[in-house]
Amino acid sequence: MRRLLLTLGVAIFLVSPAGLPDISEAEDPGFRLTSHDLNVSIEPSSHRLRVMDRIELRAIGEKNRVAVRLNKHLVVAWVSENGKLLSFHPRELSATAPARESPGVDARLTHEIIVELNRATKNGEKIVLDFDYAGELNDPPKEPRHLRFVTPSETSGHIGPEGVYIGPETAWYPDLTDSFAVYRAMVTTPPKWETIGQGIMAGREVTPAGTITTWDTRTPAEGLTLTAGQYMITTGNCDGIETATYLYPEEHSLAEIYLGSACSYLRAYTALLGPYPFPRFSVVENFFASGLGLPSYTLLGTGSIRRRYIQPYALGHEIVHSWIGNYVYNDHGGNWVEGLTTYLANYYWYELQGDREKARDERRLMLFTYAVYVSPQRDYPIAQFKQKVDQRDSAIGYSKAAMVFHMLRREIGDEAFFGALKQLVAGYGGRHTGWGDLETLFSKTASRDLHPFFTHWIEQSGALSLSDGADPDFNLFRRIPRTELPAMLNLFVTDPQRVIILPPGDTKVLEPYRQIAERVSMQEGVKTWAASDTELPRLDSASILLLGGPAAGPVFNWANKALPEGTKLEPEGFRIGGKEYRGAGNALLLSVRNPDDPTHVVSIFYGLAPDAASAIAPLLFFYGWNTYVVFENGKVISRGDLEPRKP
Repeated sequence: MRRLLLTLGVAIFLVSPAGLPDISEAEDPGFRLTSHDLNVSIEPSSHRLRVMDRIELRAIGEKNRVAVRLNKHLVVAWVSENGKLLSFHPRELSATAPARESPGVDARLTHEIIVELNRATKNGEKIVLDFDYAGELNDPPKEPRHLRFVTPSETSGHIGPEGVYIGPETAWYPDLTDSFAVYRAMVTTPPKWETIGQGIMAGREVTPAGTITTWDTRTPAEGLTLTAGQYMITTGNCDGIETATYLYPEEHSLAEIYLGSACSYLRAYTALLGPYPFPRFSVVENFFASGLGLPSYTLLGTGSIRRRYIQPYALGHEIVHSWIGNYVYNDHGGNWVEGLTTYLANYYWYELQGDREKARDERRLMLFTYAVYVSPQRDYPIAQFKQKVDQRDSAIGYSKAAMVFHMLRREIGDEAFFGALKQLVAGYGGRHTGWGDLETLFSKTASRDLHPFFTHWIEQSGALSLSDGADPDFNLFRRIPRTELPAMLNLFVTDPQRVIILPPGDTKVLEPYRQIAERVSMQEGVKTWAASDTELPRLDSASILLLGGPAAGPVFNWANKALPEGTKLEPEGFRIGGKEYRGAGNALLLSVRNPDDPTHVVSIFYGLAPDAASAIAPLLFFYGWNTYVVFENGKVISRGDLEPRKP
């Protein structure tokens, strides 16, 4: 039947009426999409996808056509209802795209498929349509645009020999704006390839022709993300929750570490938030840099997997998203999910472990993040935060929002605070939820009106102005002046005026420093100079990244005046924090105040051998929060903050 319809469908498409009224229905709530039943065939070698999707819709009022979104690179062969072919035609969105898109979907990537029903629907009527379509999805991940993180927007979706990643932002299945649907996907891949989807694995069959895997979400979701690769699978069980890792052979030995860590987090947050909402949790290795939390699995790049991405801010954060963000959803009017997830995972984990010092350090870091990345002129209210585009967004939507939840908890007490979170998960699962819903819920459990609190901290920008003495444990959200922060690499990163100094040396010595300079020099306001240049820019009116340490000659001698007491840097070794380091694998990142203008900083990075610097160069900007960080063979062995040298 499908082969016959495919042949007829080409004719139907070619004779689709051309004179139909050109009225966009992208925002018209004429239908509610409730389910997808997908039969998917993936050919990585040719970047191709072939899909049969049976969608179920509910009519809202009387409509005689359906307008769905689909990726422009996917060509629809036919559409049918109850075995009868329907007329359809594509329509561009350039002039008709709605002001508010579904999260992550780029209107330039999609168009509408207008399907004629040949009749008017009745209100509440169920409509079942079958779509057959195919095409190439070939958008290889691009180089990161940021110094410290990669966003999913680096690729809209890709099918290739290196791996498969297709999600809602790919628009790889017919969809409506703001749909909430259940998904069942039967996916066929070549031999030795495995597919990971959302929900429960309803079936897996290995045949000579390939692997057929079926995934069933059962719980309504905002979208469906499929990942595929040549993985080795390891499974486990955590108190009745099926757990699994999908890792490439090179990282397969780390499977038990990830399974054990995942179980620790699942147990802790099940006790805190209520039953885990899904039947399964998987850790999946991705072929490009990522850290994504999806319903029932997390997708981590190879680099993260190798670095044992099991910390609370890493794997813990993605697991908390299983409840907050992938079960209880943002309503797109504002993003409260990241702030609450950051509070529960990045911060509250340490309270659960009884580590008060580390918990205090995390609160301090949240205030530092805001101080570094959010100037008073570029501040905005938490209510306006939608997603992380840059570090300013992260400081407001993640760090500040997390601190606001901390202050709310201290305001109403643990019983009311955590009671509200359990009610949130129990009552709002599978629903869009906004700041107003949270205000109502917390007010109810606290038995008091919290509107003034939410108005001040969510709807208004800014922070308190207090000294460290008034808040020594960093329990209040306040602005710390940049001049009162410890010298750190992130102060260089956020200075409008920046200068990079490269040391002399042969290609091998210079290469890691050149790589760092190239990444930073792409940003606005950055100038790069060689230490050997006869004329150097003024160093007293900028922050300096001095690469090569003592090899930078006169520039290093100038910066040396600001080194903290007891600190000594030499080509063969260095002394810092009361300890000597002279191994060939050692490297140092040290920041000090600019000796001529302490409103700027000088950050010094060098290795005692070229390999020591090369091991750190790609990750240097992940270590921007301390005065000094000492490395040995690519790993951190010491870090801390030092008092600046007294004048």
